[in-house]
Amino acid sequence: MHFPARRIARFGLLASLLGGLAACDKNDYTTWSCIPGADGAKVTMVLSRSLMTLDPPQGFAVNPSNKNESDLRFCGSLGHDSYFDVRCPADTQASVVRFTPGSGALRLGTQTIQCTVL
Repeated sequence: MHFPARRIARFGLLASLLGGLAACDKNDYTTWSCIPGADGAKVTMVLSRSLMTLDPPQGFAVNPSNKNESDLRFCGSLGHDSYFDVRCPADTQASVVRFTPGSGALRLGTQTIQCTVL
């Protein structure tokens, strides 16, 4: 009589563990549309795990060793701001990109543009 209940409990535990492992591999991403910058070009930003991709790639964000690479690494957060750079500096606040998800403010170098989530 105890065996069916025990089997069901084991099956439930196994299903929970497998579901948890599958969720770890899930690739969450968010796409943001940013209003035109000073040059009038629309910028699309994609946050995927710990990477930020800008389209079109911004000049400062392109890795000099690979001109096609436009991914920026997450360098850390301070308060509401998240910092990204090709190579994270020792001082997180010196990163080339600062993003504030709550307000959508994206600072690219010295320029700040407004982004909205899609």
